[in-house]
Amino acid sequence: MVRSVAEDSKAEDSKAENSGGKTRVAVIGVGHLGRHHARILGSLEGAALTAVVDTIRDRAVDVAAASGARALEDFRELFDQVDAVVVAVPTEIHHLVALPFLERGIAVLVEKPITRTLAEADALIEAARASGATLAV
Repeated sequence: MVRSVAEDSKAEDSKAENSGGKTRVAVIGVGHLGRHHARILGSLEGAALTAVVDTIRDRAVDVAAASGARALEDFRELFDQVDAVVVAVPTEIHHLVALPFLERGIAVLVEKPITRTLAEADALIEAARASGATLAV
């Protein structure tokens, strides 16, 4: 996909207004791997770890306290608050969690394997293409 300079400038202005010019990122699923993603994102100059999400509230609170991010239980609260997400939930729900972000043009890094079926993977790829969002595994 080709983006115009105006579109890139608008996206950068949005980041600057909301997070001091940093890319606003959340980690969804802060079990074993998600904790590492949160720790590393918290140390990157160009990223602002804004939230961590887990259905186990205590887990989200612990990781949030260590990183300075907000703790959430529902990933849908993030749709208007992030530029990118890391999906580190069980593989069975990668598609369910990643798809709505991609449909909104939000970049997604999903843990491997991308999904449990080829059809689900194809749906994520198509959503990324349609919205212009970055999808990485």
